Amino acid sequence: MADPLDELFVDGNEIDKKLVAELLTRYIKIDKTTCEIRPLPEWNNLKENIKILIYLLARKAMVAYKLNIGEEAASNTEIEDNTGLNKNTMNPALRRFIDDKVLKQTKEQKYFIPNHAVEIVKNKIIGKQ
Repeated sequence: MADPLDELFVDGNEIDKKLVAELLTRYIKIDKTTCEIRPLPEWNNLKENIKILIYLLARKAMVAYKLNIGEEAASNTEIEDNTGLNKNTMNPALRRFIDDKVLKQTKEQKYFIPNHAVEIVKNKIIGKQ
């Protein structure tokens, strides 16, 4: 007989793949060979700060899919190059996301979405925060 408490416990390294796919599918596609993010028309309707979250969520998806991108975290330059945002727009948004515990930063000053923050990211993407 299964322990009733089993439903309470999760593996902190796993992500809700279905949720991540639902959040990304409207805005981007990911090239399996080059790991490039291909924006869809809806991408252009996103606020700049949400583009950062979509990009970092896409990196999380690539790692979960076991694509060869190295690591989930991305530097300012990687974010800038892959979103088309400039540093003047991007840096204040990154700082705000760090302060709000939506993003974390590595020792190398790279940014990523911790697994526990995916629900917060969802609310930001769909406009509830």
